[in-house]
Amino acid sequence: MTQDSAQPQHIQYRTNAFGVTVVGFSSPYLQAETDISKVAAELFELVEKKGLTKLVLTFQGVRFVSSSMLAQLVKLHKTLVKEGGKLRLCCLTPTLLDVVHTSHLDKLLDVVADETAALHKF
Repeated sequence: MTQDSAQPQHIQYRTNAFGVTVVGFSSPYLQAETDISKVAAELFELVEKKGLTKLVLTFQGVRFVSSSMLAQLVKLHKTLVKEGGKLRLCCLTPTLLDVVHTSHLDKLLDVVADETAALHKF
């Protein structure tokens, strides 16, 4: 058996016994295009290469998210729906929550208060 040598650098994740993967971010600022493309690549790898389709993205410690990152979240959501999966966001700061609400992404994306609530919804 070969070991996966490419460990994600911009996200951390763990999968629980029920197959739900909780993903956190390494940086409090998800705004630079190069970082966003790397984060997105790592997120899509979880779905497309590792087959993880129940994702909780925790924004604990994240202070800023650019519109490009929000666009990647929408794309990830669409990919997961196509795969029969689910995406939930949790632990958004009041500012991030306001951005999601103002952009009406809360109508598309499932946003919950904390990780426990997100896990219980699965």
